[in-house]
Amino acid sequence: MSTLDIDSMRALTVIAESGGITRAAKRLNLSQSAVSHKMKRLEGKLNRNLFARSDGKLVFSADGEKLLDYARRLVRLHDEACASFHQSDLEGELRLGITEDVSAPGMAQILSSFSTSFPNVTLTSRVAHTPELNRWLQAGEIDMALIEVFESDLLSTDHALGEQQIAWLQGEDFVLDPTRAIPFVTYHKDCFYKAWAEQALAKSGRSLHVVFECPSIDGMVNAVRSGLGIGLVNLGVLQQRHPRGRRMDPHGLKVETEVLPVPPAIQHVARFSAGISTRQMEKLLEAIKTELVTQ
Repeated sequence: MSTLDIDSMRALTVIAESGGITRAAKRLNLSQSAVSHKMKRLEGKLNRNLFARSDGKLVFSADGEKLLDYARRLVRLHDEACASFHQSDLEGELRLGITEDVSAPGMAQILSSFSTSFPNVTLTSRVAHTPELNRWLQAGEIDMALIEVFESDLLSTDHALGEQQIAWLQGEDFVLDPTRAIPFVTYHKDCFYKAWAEQALAKSGRSLHVVFECPSIDGMVNAVRSGLGIGLVNLGVLQQRHPRGRRMDPHGLKVETEVLPVPPAIQHVARFSAGISTRQMEKLLEAIKTELVTQ
């Protein structure tokens, strides 16, 4: 009878979460060949092909999807069992704020694992945009936030989680009229992408007017795709949400690079209330840096 080792089961779930073996290897701190070997060994034990190729991309076969369901349950039970015998003395409350771009399955798994590892810490999470999260931090409504900032807005107490680029996004058939204000699609009236765009355009004598507000990136991008206007989006998030399944469809979209000012890079950071961290915050930040930043 074949036996299934937990490390291979975990690798299988990470491949599914990361979208491929290369990214999974980074998250697991293993070489790509080591992860590939684990999968080949699994296929040999089960005498089943777990993966197939579709349009040149690696996808799960029917047997792979079946095993993945078991793997997720096995890994979850394994981690719960380990945590029950290694419960930490860490306790208290931790209120976290996150932006939509990091409120993805990967982050949900990190938060779930944290709660399992530290059962005496009451963890609550809220999703909002960066300006609102900053207001909550200043008001003491949350203890820690994962936000986006321009480099010029970094604080000395911020913990950098990675740099990404924003870009002007428009529909394939959209044409900018140089004689009129730019029709702008935005997340909300206080969006700091919008504030930058207004300042940058003013230097060249141009302006924008908001034609559509939507707090969801999916809704905003759909408005851009339809030709309502042009918007600023995080390219990293856009790439994460395509190419298939529930992720964003890139069809009908293009990045404008020739006419409008080039947006600056943004930094993902962890920011603490009053700039002061607690043991709970440090443990959660450690988990985030280990899992999220390597994706």
